[in-house]
Amino acid sequence: MKPNILLVIEERELRDWLRHHIDILWPDALVSDMLPAQFEARLPALSADELDLVVLSALCGDALADPGDSLDLLRTAQAARHCPPIVVIAGGGNELSAVQAIRAGAADYLPRSLINAQRLASALKLALRPPRPAKPTRARPARAPRRNLDSSQIDLPQYALLHKLGDSSRAAVYLAYSATLGRNVALKISKPTIESGDDCQEFAREYAAISALQNPSVVDIYDYGFHDGREFIAMEYFPCGDLKHRLQQPITVIESLEYAQRICAALEVVHKAGLVHRDLKPPNVMLRADGSVVLIDFGLAKQLDSAHLNTMIGVLRGSPYYMSPEQAQGLPLDARSDLYSTGVILFEMLTGNKPYLGSTAVEVMQQHVNGRRPPLPAACAHLEPLLDRMMARDRDGRFADAAALHAALSDAITLALLTPSAGQTDAAVSLQ
Repeated sequence: MKPNILLVIEERELRDWLRHHIDILWPDALVSDMLPAQFEARLPALSADELDLVVLSALCGDALADPGDSLDLLRTAQAARHCPPIVVIAGGGNELSAVQAIRAGAADYLPRSLINAQRLASALKLALRPPRPAKPTRARPARAPRRNLDSSQIDLPQYALLHKLGDSSRAAVYLAYSATLGRNVALKISKPTIESGDDCQEFAREYAAISALQNPSVVDIYDYGFHDGREFIAMEYFPCGDLKHRLQQPITVIESLEYAQRICAALEVVHKAGLVHRDLKPPNVMLRADGSVVLIDFGLAKQLDSAHLNTMIGVLRGSPYYMSPEQAQGLPLDARSDLYSTGVILFEMLTGNKPYLGSTAVEVMQQHVNGRRPPLPAACAHLEPLLDRMMARDRDGRFADAAALHAALSDAITLALLTPSAGQTDAAVSLQ
């Protein structure tokens, strides 16, 4: 590939950094640069084959209000007759500016504070136009047959939908084949009924959160955008399924503790990045073939220093079965809320049941606040003190952070290994 790339970047440091990494990606690429005013003046005369990609810097405000004219050049370029794909590198900005950039036609939106070589490479490769076929008769990739697809689903360019993996009131997730990547992905598509402003930012928030977490314990994200008024995110697909599916089979005490420990290790990464997940539950814990776990669904994730904002939305949108008491009450959240949810998951793995049930979501949330947790089975009763701390109603009674809980789970695993009868006892699991 020998792309012709134009850098519309004012800052010399950023321009030099981009040139260096583009040269690594495509040594034969033709890279030029110009100032925004020069680019705007050149747009009317731009020819169809002149450029393959534009990388445009934009200074977006950090306020929650409309970022104003920071994206005006992007809109002007998109209105030009022969505009190539544009990747926006934003200084400042927030979920709103990300959504507005994508809606304005950006192929991708990269916050400057989060950009790295891997993220840049992924964005540029996905944004580049596919090569023209050498011959008119060149065969196109076969599209796999579609199964289990609802009639309201849209067709997304470069993606062949195979079948539905999951569904919610806000979005559907499909197994899809990406022609760009040449492999299967999990494609999450918003439903047309979504109208509220916060819902419209959820995908952007998830995209921003995951992009900031370059770690094997967090799902890889490949693409994000709008098509026919619907948001979509393409991300890593997990053939081994999720922890909920795993719990349909017997699981030992040691295995339960090991899964909880791996979840804690993933939370260490999330919390160190300044995020609280807020929707931790078995369906959001994916499994790889080697037994490692990967966290997904960061649509409700919030910065730790702003987790008190829109908390009531989390109350309505998170799963009531795994909510911390403070989230159920709409109180400010911190990382210990995720540790409580991990405790609920561990209880379910050890017993085969959720600790609190009710006929309505409100009843379940009230149980988290005022109910009495059922005891563990006799075979794992020695873990009661551990569960008491993980699921303490007062967050000050819980472990200080994911690292402290990780250490406690390590001790519990060591003890279980020294007590084979406890470690090998199977918990009969039947999710309700």
